[in-house]
Amino acid sequence: MLQIVRRVVVLAMPFLLAVPIAAQDAPPPDPVVQDDPLFATLYPPELIMQHRRAISLDDEQRDAISQLIQDLQGRVLRLQWELLDEVQELSRITALDRVDLDRAVDQMNRVLDLEREIKQAHLEMLVRIKNLLTPGQQTRLDELRRDPPLP
Repeated sequence: MLQIVRRVVVLAMPFLLAVPIAAQDAPPPDPVVQDDPLFATLYPPELIMQHRRAISLDDEQRDAISQLIQDLQGRVLRLQWELLDEVQELSRITALDRVDLDRAVDQMNRVLDLEREIKQAHLEMLVRIKNLLTPGQQTRLDELRRDPPLP
């Protein structure tokens, strides 16, 4: 159970820290992330902010993206607290000498529902961000992602 809690915290932290990270120059993406099919079609805020000048991101787009990030952070933080509570409850249920299988499965479903909600929130934000970008900006980001400029 502790592994589940750690996994959730590790997976969610980059999104909770997206605003401060977006203001810095980001290192090249992890190859595992690059192999993700969603990475090829959506644009993480860090990538956009890193190349904001190269794609001529205007103030209205920047402000809208910042608002989407803030909204996500609030929503995900609330869900993470709920998730931690549910994982602890699952741990309590499975720590008994005799585990009620139906109760454990029901509790695991609550954990999985919250994980799904967190992932869905991230997807919604990424799609909304993509929809804020013009086709030209998207093309330029694809080029920059494929062939990053030298430092």
